[in-house]
Amino acid sequence: MDLDVSDLSQNMLSAALGAAKGHAADLESYLKARAHLIADGTVQIGKDRLAGVITDDDVKFAFEQIKESEATSLLAIEVTVKAAAQDAINAALAVAAGAINKAIGFALL
Repeated sequence: MDLDVSDLSQNMLSAALGAAKGHAADLESYLKARAHLIADGTVQIGKDRLAGVITDDDVKFAFEQIKESEATSLLAIEVTVKAAAQDAINAALAVAAGAINKAIGFALL
């Protein structure tokens, strides 16, 4: 049986990182959209306050609403991160199974 811990762990890490990177684009797109939405709301609050349309209390209330809205959007980020982690683990396990199969000379796993 020819298994090297260092080589195997490096191969597993490479596979895991490759699998997780697939989710990076999804997360980036989501965060860009959220940042744009927050910026849009912030600019509007600022404009309304400068124009005297809303009071300081209104500004505080509106900004708190933005913060609360973003707190609930964390679930989407958590789901993406969990999916990335699961894909990474599955990729690492596939490499490990392949190494065992290769070492013993047949597909057991």
